[in-house]
Amino acid sequence: MRLAKLANWLSEGDLKKYQEKAQRASTAQAQLQQMESQLEELKTNFQQVQKELAQTKAQLQINQGFQIELGETQLKLQQVNAEAQRYKKELFEQQKQLNLAESQLAQARQALARTQDWTQYIQTPVRVAKIKKTLPKENFDTLWGFGIITPKAESVTTTGALLVKGWVLGKKAQAKTLKVKHQSEEILSTPVELLRSKVVGQYPDIPTANQCGFEFSLSVVGIPSMVELSLEAVLTDESTVPLCAIIVQTELIESKDT
Repeated sequence: MRLAKLANWLSEGDLKKYQEKAQRASTAQAQLQQMESQLEELKTNFQQVQKELAQTKAQLQINQGFQIELGETQLKLQQVNAEAQRYKKELFEQQKQLNLAESQLAQARQALARTQDWTQYIQTPVRVAKIKKTLPKENFDTLWGFGIITPKAESVTTTGALLVKGWVLGKKAQAKTLKVKHQSEEILSTPVELLRSKVVGQYPDIPTANQCGFEFSLSVVGIPSMVELSLEAVLTDESTVPLCAIIVQTELIESKDT
């Protein structure tokens, strides 16, 4: 009986429908398996992405740490640069002060050297080697007389100056000026107007005797080894009368080491 029903069912076209359903079920099963496989693959990929994301996040944190350190390093570098600039400026100012101090020191040394040279010049002994008369015979009648009170022949000065005191008493015309020359070049002129008491006592009847004196100081620092100074009197009538020549010479200073 059952076999007869089954045969009838299959015979009525149900077999084809069953086969189609079975085919669709098989296809659906295959698709499901494929979807499950894809889902598993997606799951694996998702896990891999999560892992990579975690690694990227960790690396980002590390990089952020590096950036913070880099920022701190850059800040420190800026501070160091600012400090270096300050030191450089201070060094420049110190160098300027050092250059100024060296310049002042050099000037001080030069001044000291000049002072030492000047002191040596001043302390160089100058001796009056000779005082010789140069009054010509034809001018004897133009003067009552003249004299050099100081310096004396063979006297020595170490003051750097030669002090000359004297007198000249004109006969035909009063002496008004005394000139000092070296090799015909006038180096000094001084009035004849000082009182010389001894001359007044010697010539009491001559009114101009009370103002016949002269006096001058002449620097002898750095003079050549020997110098001749010529003294001339200029009278009120503008005539000139040679009086004498003072010959001075420097003397060598013996070294303390000898």
